[in-house]
Amino acid sequence: MLVMTSHSILGTHSFAFRLLFLHADLGVRVFFVISGFLITTLLLNERAEFGGISLRLFYIRRTLRILPAFYLFVGTVAILSALGVIAVPGSNWIYVLTYTMNFDPHPPWVLGHLWSLSVEEQFYLLWPLAMKFLQPRLWAIVAILSVFCGSAVRALGLIDPALHYAFPFVCGPLAMGCLLAIYAPRVGAFIAASRFLSSDIVFIFAVPLIWWLDAMDIRLITNILVTLCVARLVFVPTGFVARVLNSAPLVRLGKVSYSLYLFQQLFFDSISGKPSIPLPFPFNLVGAFAAALACYYAVEMPFLALRIRFRHLKQTGGLGRRQ
Repeated sequence: MLVMTSHSILGTHSFAFRLLFLHADLGVRVFFVISGFLITTLLLNERAEFGGISLRLFYIRRTLRILPAFYLFVGTVAILSALGVIAVPGSNWIYVLTYTMNFDPHPPWVLGHLWSLSVEEQFYLLWPLAMKFLQPRLWAIVAILSVFCGSAVRALGLIDPALHYAFPFVCGPLAMGCLLAIYAPRVGAFIAASRFLSSDIVFIFAVPLIWWLDAMDIRLITNILVTLCVARLVFVPTGFVARVLNSAPLVRLGKVSYSLYLFQQLFFDSISGKPSIPLPFPFNLVGAFAAALACYYAVEMPFLALRIRFRHLKQTGGLGRRQ
């Protein structure tokens, strides 16, 4: 929702306007924290239950989850480009097909949002390797270094502006989610024991501060507060905010959010104001949701159903086997 709102607003604006409406990057970082927490939790559970992590099964499951919808979107863009509807320079396809759009110095709008998916793919490659081959005591060290090194380099102004989405500089929120999963028992107990943190009052203080810090581009503290909010909702899923986020409309939106993330870029353009599929509001919103729903039901769901075949299954005697 934050991404789509920002992508639908054209031009540059005052600080007050950005404070109220423009938080696309914040939306991505919230997702990164959740993703880091979820993936690490799944890997920890697999390791605890079966004594190890199967990289083969992990990568197969991620492939079935991510790539079918991704290739449908990329194929759609390729067809529109071949028909002359949009212009995509040939050099950009190398970044698209190697999942390195976050290193593309000049991405076209219609493919530019794939930087965040590229970061996710790089995370899926690197973090399971670290958890499989490093000792558990080193996991937190790797994650902490990932949190602070990128922030330090950014603060010192050592980043090439064209590479500000490169993995080392944007993986901090993912690493915070990983740390949250690693220390889940302690964090959960601490939040549950705190009257302030376990109530909705924490959001009254944290959310406006997150909004303001994000508009000021103070990322490290913003990411910490986002992680705190995620932890509160995960470990103490009660109160008004939890009920809203678990409401049927938002749950349904969450189910199609990946396809919506991919295809909304065709219907919105906050830079030129001329999207690839030009529809006036609210038909552009309807078009984005229609494309997302079609992708979700025709592509995502069938491949999601296949993932169950690539999970550890228990055998008699407590040993794991792979199907």
